[in-house]
Amino acid sequence: MSDDKTPQAKWVKSPLGVAEYYVNTSVVMWSLDDVRFRLGQLVNAEDNSSNQDFKAVAQERAAVTMSWRNAKLLKDQLIQLIQLYEETNGEIKLDVALPAPKAEKAT
Repeated sequence: MSDDKTPQAKWVKSPLGVAEYYVNTSVVMWSLDDVRFRLGQLVNAEDNSSNQDFKAVAQERAAVTMSWRNAKLLKDQLIQLIQLYEETNGEIKLDVALPAPKAEKAT
């Protein structure tokens, strides 16, 4: 989002490609100069595939640091995006609960 007075930079492909990550948890840190987002994915701390003993840890996937100005622009973009999404799909619920895992049957 920007006003009509702000020139937009042309987007070009990076010669190194774009790193893409799935994240479902974040931590925000800040200083007087910038804001840092540590992005992670909740994974099982145990070395098994059983959901019965799932112990979540946040495995860090990426970190992004930006200026306060860019953080505010991102906030404005996210507000607009979330409003449009909820107008179409209904309110995004924050208080969701996951069902308890089912016990595995002994074989």
